[in-house]
Amino acid sequence: MNLTRRKFLLYSGLTSFISFNKNKTRLKIPQISQKKTSYSSDCDPWIELNLENMSWNLDKIRKMCRLPVMAVIKANAYGHGLVESGRYLDKKGIDYLMVCKLQEARQLRNAGVECPIHNFGPFCPENSEELIENNISQSVFTKEIKILNNTAQKLGKKAKIHIHIDTGMGRMGIPYYNALPFIIETSSLKNLHIEGISTTLTEDHEFDIVQLRHFLSLCKKAEKKGISLGLKHAASSDGLFSFPKAYLDMVRPGILIYGYYPSEKTQKEDSLSLKPVLQLKSRVAAVKMLRPGDSISYHRAYIAKSMEKIAVIPIGYSDGLPYNLSGKGFVLIRGERFPIVGSVTANHIEVKLKLNYQITSGEEVVLMGSQGKDNITADEIARWSGISTYKILIRLNPLLPRKVM
Repeated sequence: MNLTRRKFLLYSGLTSFISFNKNKTRLKIPQISQKKTSYSSDCDPWIELNLENMSWNLDKIRKMCRLPVMAVIKANAYGHGLVESGRYLDKKGIDYLMVCKLQEARQLRNAGVECPIHNFGPFCPENSEELIENNISQSVFTKEIKILNNTAQKLGKKAKIHIHIDTGMGRMGIPYYNALPFIIETSSLKNLHIEGISTTLTEDHEFDIVQLRHFLSLCKKAEKKGISLGLKHAASSDGLFSFPKAYLDMVRPGILIYGYYPSEKTQKEDSLSLKPVLQLKSRVAAVKMLRPGDSISYHRAYIAKSMEKIAVIPIGYSDGLPYNLSGKGFVLIRGERFPIVGSVTANHIEVKLKLNYQITSGEEVVLMGSQGKDNITADEIARWSGISTYKILIRLNPLLPRKVM
C-alpha cells in the first residue's frame, strides 16, 4: 500500500481510537472537582460591584432631571454585568431599561427582571412573537411594523413600540423629513401601542440644537393630526449636562449610572459626586528577581538595567486590559502604585516592585478601583491608553466573574 502522510495519520488515529475503546473499561479518568472557590483565594482576575454606588448615582440623576429614567444597560451594562445591573435597577424602581439586542432583553426576562425593557436595536420579523410575549417594547422605523402588528393581532395583544427618528446621527431611525407618513401609518395599526418617540443626538452641541428642532417640529405635526406619541426622549448622559432642553419627557443615561461622566469637562466638575460601581482585581501569581540584562516577555520587551524585583499578575488584554499600558499604567498592591513593565499579553502583565518590599504570591492587586488611600479609575486608564472611558469599561471580558459586594 502506498502510505501517504495523511493516510498514516488517519490510520494511526483510528487505530489509537480503536485501541482506546477496547481498553476503556480498564481506564479510570479522574473527575475535576467542582468545589467552589472563594474570591479571596481565586487566582483568576475578577470584578467586584458595589451596587449601592449605582443606587447613589441613580438618585443623583433623578434629582438632576426630575423625570422618568431609561437606564442604558446595553453592552453587558457597560462591562458591569447585564443581569446583575438589570436586577438591581429593577428592584430600585427604574422606569425603563434600555438594551440594544433582543438577546439582552431575553436574558433579563429569563433572570426575572419585570420592569419595562426597551430594545433600542433592530429586530427580525421572526422575533415578533417573542417581543410581544415577553412584554418588550421595540424601537421601530421600518416596514416590519406591519408584521409586528399582524403577530400581535393573532396573539390578541398589543405590541409596544417607540418610533425612532434619525435627525442627523445617520444610523438607526427613519429620516425626519420622511417620517410623518410613517408615523401616520404606524398610528393606524390597531395592534401597536406607541409608548414613545425618540432620537439620538450627535453630541455636536451646535448641531444638537438643530436636531432637537427637527424632532420637535415633526412631533408637533403628528400631534396636530391627533396622534398620541407617548414619551419623547433624546438626552443621553452627555445631553443631561450639555442640553437640558433635550430632557423632554424622559432621559436615557448610560455611563452616569456606573459612576463616570461623559466628558473630561464634566468629569473635572464632578457636579453629581458620582461613585464608580466597578473594581477590577487580580492576584500576584509569582515574584521574580531579574539580573542586569535579564528580559521580560516576547521580543524582550523589557530588559532590566540592574537587579529588579518583578511581580507577575495573571490578567491581560483577553480580560479587557488595554494592550498598550506597558510603561504607562500602574496597579495597586498594598495601597501603593507599581508600574506595568514589559508587554501586556493575553493573560499576563508584569509590574516592577521595590527591592525591599516582601510581596508574595496571592496578594491582592487592584487594576481599577481603590486600595488603601489610593484609587485608580477607568478615566485614568483611558488617559494612559489613549482610548475612551466607555471602551475601557465595555471591553471588560463578560466571562470575568462579577461579585456583588
